Amino acid sequence: MRYLKLLTLVITVMCVLTACGTSREPSPFSDAEVGDIITLGGIDWRVLDIQDNRALVLSEYILSRRVWHYEQRLLTWEPSDIREYLNGQFIEDIFTEEEKSFIVETTITNGMNPWYGSAGGGGDTTDRVFLLSVWEAVYYFGDSGMLNEYSGRPATHMPDGLIDEYNPNRVARDRETGIASWWWLRTPGRAVNPRYDSSAVAISGGGDLVVYGVYLIMEGGVRPAMWLRM
Repeated sequence: MRYLKLLTLVITVMCVLTACGTSREPSPFSDAEVGDIITLGGIDWRVLDIQDNRALVLSEYILSRRVWHYEQRLLTWEPSDIREYLNGQFIEDIFTEEEKSFIVETTITNGMNPWYGSAGGGGDTTDRVFLLSVWEAVYYFGDSGMLNEYSGRPATHMPDGLIDEYNPNRVARDRETGIASWWWLRTPGRAVNPRYDSSAVAISGGGDLVVYGVYLIMEGGVRPAMWLRM
């Protein structure tokens, strides 16, 4: 009897350690490559990067138009309304429970705007869905060097927008209308008067980087990004 109890205990421990009796659904994205378009939640996603058996994807189209935050005030990504929406209502409305299991919770680094030091990026966050940063937008869609050229220079020396040969790569179209429109990034923009002039960096309808930002209460295009298990 003692032997049977011991054997039962050993089997129970092994089941806990090996997830006995459960199975994780194999990922349908195991063969995905950078540049591919995959579908999840009825949405087309472009694969931007692959690291450690995970794929970084960005919605191919602008899915909706939303404010970055409901009021004008100095703000970082962490407490923003748009972050709360993406990691809450968006996930619940779009994905099934099985589809949610492929979305990886990831630590997101939030750097400050290199031209507007008053607009700090805030601390790292843990997100399942997020917006790209200004640096990620440049890294994944092409960089002529203009970003580094102007980085750290006074804001008075900044052009109205960083326009280069990679602009067409950053152009995004509305999923419903097919019309090119501007879309939000998560990096804060200028904050000349923190109470009224706070903003977030965006990509214009023509694809250039609006590094000084757009007012937070404006309704801009939303292109969610996320890491998926492969």
